[in-house]
Amino acid sequence: MPDEAQDNQAPQEPQAKGGSKRKMQLIIVAILMIGEGVGIYFVANALSPVPPASVAGAGGADDAESATQPDYAEIELAECRPSNKVSGKFISFHLRVSALVDADKEEESKKLVSAKRARIRDRVNFVIRSVEPKHLNEPGLETIKRRIKFELSRLFDNPELIRDVLIPEMLQSNAGV
Repeated sequence: MPDEAQDNQAPQEPQAKGGSKRKMQLIIVAILMIGEGVGIYFVANALSPVPPASVAGAGGADDAESATQPDYAEIELAECRPSNKVSGKFISFHLRVSALVDADKEEESKKLVSAKRARIRDRVNFVIRSVEPKHLNEPGLETIKRRIKFELSRLFDNPELIRDVLIPEMLQSNAGV
């Protein structure tokens, strides 16, 4: 019987040693994975740019920043219904175009716009009629805005007057619709 008791204990000891060895390996792997995750987190934070809202801080920094930024005014330029058939199919548009100007030049800009309303519509229609189809499907319409801004700068003889062109509405429809 004493031999049987020793036989029962003998196989359990190697299993216990093997089990603790296995647990130790799992713990080491877990520690390495956690360390790697923490390392990746800190490296990603160090390399990613900080968004402007978090840089501004709370309170006074926003006031100082807004004081240095110039104020802008929006003025409506035209509402047009141009068409485009550069792609070979006729597409009709309905669009509104506005401009962003310096607040201190708002009155001057409004006078220019009212004096040159027909020429503004002509230039906007020209840009839409001549633009490539791929530019009509840009999410921000960057190419169209840039071309309209260029045309308006030439029309007003002042490249600094218009800060940005805004297209708040642009509806497309095919000829059969």
